[in-house]
Order: sequence, then C-alpha cells, then structure tokens
Amino acid sequence: MYSRQPKHFIDALARGIRILEVFSTNQPRLTLQEISESTGFNKTAVQRLTDTLMSLGYLGRNRRKEFYLEPRILTIGFSYLNGLELRQVGATHLRDFSLQIGQTVNLAVLDDLDVIFVFRNEIQGFYSFGLREGSRLPVYCTASGKVLLAALPDDDLTERLGRIRFESLTRFTITDSENLRADIEIVRDRGYSVADQEGVIGLYAVAVPVFNYEGQVVAAANLSMRAEESDLKKARQIIDALQQEGAWLSSRLGYGGFYPGAPFRSAHKRPDK
Repeated sequence: MYSRQPKHFIDALARGIRILEVFSTNQPRLTLQEISESTGFNKTAVQRLTDTLMSLGYLGRNRRKEFYLEPRILTIGFSYLNGLELRQVGATHLRDFSLQIGQTVNLAVLDDLDVIFVFRNEIQGFYSFGLREGSRLPVYCTASGKVLLAALPDDDLTERLGRIRFESLTRFTITDSENLRADIEIVRDRGYSVADQEGVIGLYAVAVPVFNYEGQVVAAANLSMRAEESDLKKARQIIDALQQEGAWLSSRLGYGGFYPGAPFRSAHKRPDK
C-alpha cells in the first residue's frame, strides 16, 4: 500500500488515512463491507477505525449504515483550502464587491451543525465578539447556514435537524426543527436564504449558494446589513447583486448550468447506490 515505511511509520495511522482515501465522487457513501473490500482490511479492523474517525468527526453514518465524509475533513487541509481558486479568486472579487456595495460579505462552508467562514470582509460589526476567517456560527440562525442545510440530502438534513440544540438568541430566532425545515424548503424553491435578526437584533442577512462543476453546493456567499436598511426595494437589489456574485463564483468552479434555479432544488437529492 505504501512503498516506503520509515523507522517510525505508524501502521494504525496509515490505515485510518487509507479509509478516508477510498471515498470519492463515484463512491461518496460506503458500507463497512465495501470499505473492507476496497482497503483489504478485515471488517473488525475497519469497524475500529471507522468508529474512531466518526468520534473525531471525519466520518458520518446514515440510517442505511453507509459511511460518508464529514466537512470536518476540510480542517486538515485548511491551508490548502486557502490556496484553492474559490478562496483566491473569490476573496479578491468578494472584497471588491463588499467595498462597492458598502456591506459585510462572507464566504462560508458547512461543518456539521456550524458554518465556518473561509472569507470575510467586514464593513460593520454586529456581533459583540470579533468574527474573522475561521470563525464559526450555528447553522439554524444564519443565512449561510440555511443555504448550506438546504443543499443536503433529505436524510442528512433530517439527521442534523434532530441534533440541533436550538437557543432563542433573539425574539426572531427559529427554535424548532419543524419551522426550520419549512424555512429550508422555501430556500430550496427561491434559491436564496434570509435571516432577519435571527442571530442578532439589528442584523439582516441574505445568502446564496456556490456550485461546483458537478452542480453541488460547496459554499454559501453571504451579505449582512442593518435591519432598518432592509426595505423591500433595497433587499431585492441586495439579493439580485449577491446572486450575480454567486453565479460568478460558481462559473469559476466550472458550473455552467442555470443559476440558481433547478440545480439548487435538486442539489439535496443523492441517487442511491
């Protein structure tokens, strides 16, 4: 499997990494038996290794007992992520957009029940604590979080909604899974999300999806502004402008379809093996 095994080579570590390597676009979900066959490891060893990787947050398992990679795997290669075209080109483009429109703009990815900022250009702070690249916020009260949840397969979405510990951060916060799911269905239909003072009083935020070349949602572009500025006319202008940014970012990742439209509504569906 590995051509060189130096003196301090740790076989257990190598086996764990090998399990992560067998997942791919063509094999996004694998059973214990399939992992065993792909790696050549016996099922007992695979069980121990997958249990460990799940405990660390790198693997998940659905109700059909299929394993899949969790977004936490991105934390291993965060430095590499910063070098990707999405981060490099997106940062320059979104920073210019943020300065031009005079509003805070973020780019976020999903990590279990949180969103993580991979880019942030802050014009005006709303949170009492400083947010920056690498900061995380709960999915249920953020516009970015709702966009990223909307892109999940239905079984994944149901499982995550069941684990959210809702807190009433403001009087506008959604505090139960039923109402959050209803809001997510609206996001899937219209192609963008809104969080109107759900996380912080006075903060109105919108978010749109960013697609890759396969039509999968890989990030959310988000814009936040003062709630008193969010009259219907201005909110519509902000959403239109942000959707143009989302379409541009998606095109740089090779996406050539209609934006956002049908791909966003169908993004949450995954064909069974």
